[in-house]
Amino acid sequence: MEKKKNVILEFFKKDASFTSIFLALILISIVWSILTPFYFTAANFKNILVYISANGIMAAGLTVTLVLGGLDLSQMSLMALAGMVAAIGYEAGLRGPVLFLIAILVGIIGGAINGILVTYMGINPFIATLATQLAFRGLAFIVTNGRYITITDPMIRFIGFKSVLGLPSMFWIMLTVYIAIGFIMKFTQYGRNIYSVGGNRGASRLSGISVKKVTILSFVISGLTAGIASILYIAQGSVALNNAGTGNEMDIMTAAILGGLSLAGGKGTVLNTFMGVVLLSVIANGMGLLSISSYYQMLIKGLILIVAVFIDHLREAKN
Repeated sequence: MEKKKNVILEFFKKDASFTSIFLALILISIVWSILTPFYFTAANFKNILVYISANGIMAAGLTVTLVLGGLDLSQMSLMALAGMVAAIGYEAGLRGPVLFLIAILVGIIGGAINGILVTYMGINPFIATLATQLAFRGLAFIVTNGRYITITDPMIRFIGFKSVLGLPSMFWIMLTVYIAIGFIMKFTQYGRNIYSVGGNRGASRLSGISVKKVTILSFVISGLTAGIASILYIAQGSVALNNAGTGNEMDIMTAAILGGLSLAGGKGTVLNTFMGVVLLSVIANGMGLLSISSYYQMLIKGLILIVAVFIDHLREAKN
């Protein structure tokens, strides 16, 4: 028992980012519980789990590109596009897992496009994914002529409204994604290559690592998670929206940076990203319960992003 306590304490001492987010979660939860009686309820915690699932999945994919030293601003738009293409498939008579596969395929293709723009065309990741953010969003409207599409597929409704072992189905999907990406980054050669390229691209190339291949695959993973998240977005309201995620593009980035990921690359874990997602979601949940104006919520999110980037700058300066 004493040994387990020592291991836990050692973990908290070693990972300052995790510790600071954990303490912030406790503090904010105490504040929300004082300000509103609806915070500490089973129904509200389920709402939080639903809220974090789609964004959390995309944040896991973003973690890969950030650790690589890249950036992906197109995830929300790609998510909307993947959802609309899946919705077209639904109108054509496709059902169940096939819709999931269509969304994933669109996400993979979009991620591959980002990777090719960055590697073979030499475009800065910020510019490349900012451009595809606009392109994917435009395509999301074009493919359906701006229509919303209602989807009543049983599998999607199960994901959106059913629970497994008392927890929302979409939470289990998110958890599976985190376990898979966490395993890849920690226990595979590709995962080690991601950290190597993010830490020193030149040295990685000299050591025989195919930097272009690693980069493209990282953007593919980021796109794949956007494809998965699109089904979760649809499942929440049984409708595919071409404007899904509009205005929330920076939420994922904010969560990742709050989790300790460095914009310079080479550092970060999906566990810390998950904690950042939870922290940001708990803050948003509390503001919603207190009926704080959406304008003030946007202001607060912007301030949180500024603080997160400043903290990242301090971490880099310290190193």
